[in-house]
Amino acid sequence: MSRFNINERVIFTYNGVRHRGKVTRVEPKKRRVVTDSGQRLLVPVRSLKRSPDRVLILETRLDRSLKSGRIYGPMMQQWLSALKVEALYERVHTVEDMRYFLQRDGRSASTRFIHIMGHGTDGPGVGRATLHLTFEPLNLREKVEIFQGLKGKIIIFSCCEIGANLRVLNEIKQESGASGVIAYRIAVDDWYTNVAEGLLYERLINTTCSPQTAVRLVSEAMKCLGTKVAGIVTRKPVLVCV
Repeated sequence: MSRFNINERVIFTYNGVRHRGKVTRVEPKKRRVVTDSGQRLLVPVRSLKRSPDRVLILETRLDRSLKSGRIYGPMMQQWLSALKVEALYERVHTVEDMRYFLQRDGRSASTRFIHIMGHGTDGPGVGRATLHLTFEPLNLREKVEIFQGLKGKIIIFSCCEIGANLRVLNEIKQESGASGVIAYRIAVDDWYTNVAEGLLYERLINTTCSPQTAVRLVSEAMKCLGTKVAGIVTRKPVLVCV
């Protein structure tokens, strides 16, 4: 069997710049690679090294009661392990918690996905998209710098309504340098996010789909299944990506 087969994750230096990506075609002594930033490069095999695929899951408390067992991060860890992806999991309760783990683990070259789980709202007016952490709110526009240094990553907000504010999503993408920022446009049920995100990771990990294409395919699949969000059918996309 040849080294560095199709869909294998690799790391390499090309024209003095460090890249990570996925092999899409095998050629004699070279491999066609799609990088995490979307470039398509033909790279000598001698320049390639295997690269791990990693998700950083940051989850805040979903219910105020300490009796609540409403936690989804560990379940997502198990799902990702079936896809042979390493998943780091941590509970976050304050803005500084979020900042610390995004900087320490999110910026790691091994981390490709940032998955944030919690309650979200988007009130009227500009800049109201907010994550509700255990002890304090995180206004995503006012604290957009918290996402700096995440170039080429895919950021997934498993939170209601954040995707309704495309302006804020674009500001996060610009500030972070992420290859895609994904979020829900409306309030969603827990079961819906579990199904949608499982399908989303399958496309992002097992194929060379861009984040935007993966979101479109998942949205089409959920619509084809006739799934309803909070008991209603909506014509506009539930899941969005910039």
